[in-house]
Amino acid sequence: MKKYINVLFTSVFLTIFTWSCKDVVDIPASNLVTQEAIWAGDESVLDQYVMGLYSALREKSTIYMLDTQFTDCLTDIMKDGDWITDRRYNRINVGFQQFTSDDALVLSNWTDSYSRIRRFNEFFRDAEQYGNAFKPEFLRVRVAEVRLLRAMQYFYIMRVYGNANDSEANPGGMVLRDRLEGPAGNNKPRQRYADSWEWIIGQMKEAAEDLPATWSDANFTRLTKAGAWAFVSRAALYAERWDDVIEAADKVKELGYQLDPSYANVFATQKSVENIMTISFLADGLSHSSDAAFRPHGDTPFHKDNPLGYTICPTAELADSYEMADGTVFSWSDYQANPSNWNNDPFSGREPRFYATILYNNEEWEGRRIESFEGGVDGIQFFKEEGGRTSTCTGYYFKKFITEDDHTWDEKGSSHFDIYIRYAEVLLNKAEALAMKDWSANKVAALDVLNTIRQRVGLPEKDAASLEAFMNLLEQERKVELAGENFRYWDLRRWKKGVERLGGKSFHGVQITKDAAAPGGFKYTACDIDAGSARLFMDRYYAFSLPLSELNNNKALSNMNNPGW
Repeated sequence: MKKYINVLFTSVFLTIFTWSCKDVVDIPASNLVTQEAIWAGDESVLDQYVMGLYSALREKSTIYMLDTQFTDCLTDIMKDGDWITDRRYNRINVGFQQFTSDDALVLSNWTDSYSRIRRFNEFFRDAEQYGNAFKPEFLRVRVAEVRLLRAMQYFYIMRVYGNANDSEANPGGMVLRDRLEGPAGNNKPRQRYADSWEWIIGQMKEAAEDLPATWSDANFTRLTKAGAWAFVSRAALYAERWDDVIEAADKVKELGYQLDPSYANVFATQKSVENIMTISFLADGLSHSSDAAFRPHGDTPFHKDNPLGYTICPTAELADSYEMADGTVFSWSDYQANPSNWNNDPFSGREPRFYATILYNNEEWEGRRIESFEGGVDGIQFFKEEGGRTSTCTGYYFKKFITEDDHTWDEKGSSHFDIYIRYAEVLLNKAEALAMKDWSANKVAALDVLNTIRQRVGLPEKDAASLEAFMNLLEQERKVELAGENFRYWDLRRWKKGVERLGGKSFHGVQITKDAAAPGGFKYTACDIDAGSARLFMDRYYAFSLPLSELNNNKALSNMNNPGW
């Protein structure tokens, strides 16, 4: 019997990447293509099959998968205005829905990741059986791409389910399925935690050896050596393999990546010298809905009255974290005591990352000014545990992934690219690794890397007298540098700071009212954005439960679930 592979997902996913017309393969009228045809020796056909496997990256795009990947909404820095649709962040935050032994809710990825891993293993099986039909170098590169894609899926599994406090009797790692085994391989135990990371990082390094340094312009979003090494730096950080983090960061630098002199340009220009791995989206192709989630409500009449969605907004905890341009800490009490020092505007004189990330009251935007004051066209709608807000619930809007003056998204969908990994993250990973490896020996080097991030935006250097002080500085820099890029929740979990930073807390926005007697004509008051509820974060959230379905189906996992579940 012939084996068939459904290539419909392949042709659809090609729209994510910037392929020229000459690169597109003519697919037979049927959406089924035989396995024999894929592996018959036509490089263009196999290449398109490999490109279809890249859909695993799309599903981890922060702005494409807002319902499951915008995890900053589970933290203190972003607030989802929705209560009723598939974005369940608020219901999780206040305990209306809890992570349980049945379901990790929006973070659950076990079934999806292992389904993709099976596809990757099918590729490896077929490459071994039929690969002689292709030139060795061509096949070696495609095997490296899929090897890295598979290792990434295991990274995501470990990020959610990995338990560093493992034991011989209760390993805290992944179930390793690195080949097709059939029913006989159904019952497999978990790996040890450290062994899992050893395998993942080893696979990424192997891929890095065989991936090209660059691709043609038509394929510039494909995986590269730098992409593999950058992901090693990310995975090794979770594994606390500090030497691997440092080595990986140095490899990325050797391959020519650097900080973009302009922070804002990183998010405006896909081919910025800083962007190591990006995902393209196309108007009239595979697009996303970030404009509807991020844009100010007052934009509605300027975009064919296209309804804006349940808005995701920065919190006051994020907005107030950005320093002044001279490096001093912003303070509302200082502003209220001496508003003239701020030109009667609390949002003036901030460092560049504030302006690239946040839209604020009275800011010039698309030929008008933002009106997030009460009664303004962008005015605040206070959060409630019902319905959804179509305007800000914090007094701020998120700017980083929308394109000013773009009037195509309202009919064709949002096409702003997403950044999968960039050099600033790699540097922050290295700074942390240097400090954690040996603070006494590496203090100067760690601070030098951290201050490189600050220097890019014109901020003065920082010093730290202890490892604890340095880690506080690092947390601050990661918070403001990577805001909205899907790091904060995972950072707090791996640092075991989730309970401290989130548990029992409620967070804030800024209520703005027009007041002719107030400086600048506006009065600013802190307001609660959690409807009076306290956030919920429990110790067991540091390693979520394996899915109940997997525990039932895989008999070798008996008594191997994570503690607390």
